[in-house]
Amino acid sequence: MNKEDFLERIQKLTHPLAPVSVNTEPRLHKLNNIRCIAFDFYGTMFISAVGDIGIDEEKEESNADYFAEALESSGFTLRQNDAAKRGIQIFDETISTHIERAKNDGIDYPEPVITAVWLDVLTKLLNEKLIEGNISEEVAMQFGIEFEFRVNDVWPVPDLKPVLNKLLERNLKLGIISNSQFYTPLTFEAVLGKSPAEFGFDPDLLIWSYESGRKKPSPDFYRLFNRATEKKNISPEEILFVGNDIRKDIQPAKEVGMKTALYVGDRRSVRHEDHELKLPEFMADIVIDDLKQLPECL
Repeated sequence: MNKEDFLERIQKLTHPLAPVSVNTEPRLHKLNNIRCIAFDFYGTMFISAVGDIGIDEEKEESNADYFAEALESSGFTLRQNDAAKRGIQIFDETISTHIERAKNDGIDYPEPVITAVWLDVLTKLLNEKLIEGNISEEVAMQFGIEFEFRVNDVWPVPDLKPVLNKLLERNLKLGIISNSQFYTPLTFEAVLGKSPAEFGFDPDLLIWSYESGRKKPSPDFYRLFNRATEKKNISPEEILFVGNDIRKDIQPAKEVGMKTALYVGDRRSVRHEDHELKLPEFMADIVIDDLKQLPECL
């Protein structure tokens, strides 16, 4: 499979989603001297059934069904009925091993490369004679897409395209700071028809965790963005970061000097209790429940 094949599979595995309303009052006011808008991906630009990349552990039975479907769609034959459940168990063990290895190398919040993880998982399933088939990096990528888009429904939040276009018309730099895997930028392209860079995001300001090996809420992950904007003579206080998670998005972005906007437009991506929004470390500069409110605050 090539990139076009991956895009086609993502298109077939995704479908429209609507936000689930949240009873949180927006808090809007004008923000001055903003030159760059950085977005979180899952739960902010894209509705996500899980709210992030990964597996919803509360859906063990359906996850096993999805795992089996993904194996078969990737060209594997299941030799035993429990192959899928065993695969998820191996996945949990393998990802823990990759994370622990990275932590031993001094990374505070590691982001394993999911293709390497799936290669290990599929190889172990093959060695345990639970599946039959050919294994390669490309097959691991294919399996990653087949499984991810079954367990994690994603779709752009309402008005994403017109809001992004309006921000670009104002000559604002656009970036992304996202916990992600290789299929995350492909998701943007598959659904919106253009890659982030083709759409207008600055290629230097696309900070994907799978490329850096570390993820949110690491402040060092956010500092990668600050270093990139510094080269463009943009200071941290001229950056507005838009995210849905007060601990992974708002707190670390504030710590590195960015302005912050908390998105509360979809119940699936809410990661806070109401009283926490008043705590200084989690208090965003603005709170929005519709991306259309962003241009109004600039």
